[in-house]
Amino acid sequence: MISRESCPRRMEQVIAQKASNDFLLFNMDNGNYYSLNDIGGRIWELCDGQHSVSQLVVTIATEYDAPAEIVEKDIVDLLEGLQDGKLIS
Repeated sequence: MISRESCPRRMEQVIAQKASNDFLLFNMDNGNYYSLNDIGGRIWELCDGQHSVSQLVVTIATEYDAPAEIVEKDIVDLLEGLQDGKLIS
């Protein structure tokens, strides 16, 4: 469960590569590939273990001029998916 105080951190075994319009993630442990859109890639960049979910929401809402309550739900959904894929801790 991802809380507002959680500070997601990228896992060491994940290789990230920015493509033209996507952000590609490869989990070396299980061989799975993941693709993120522009905003997902920005969230991935912010998953450094230093930023809380609340800080991610403020940053993304500001950078993309979007309502915080919508951004928060989308961020939590993405982070839960990344956590399920063993891409963040």
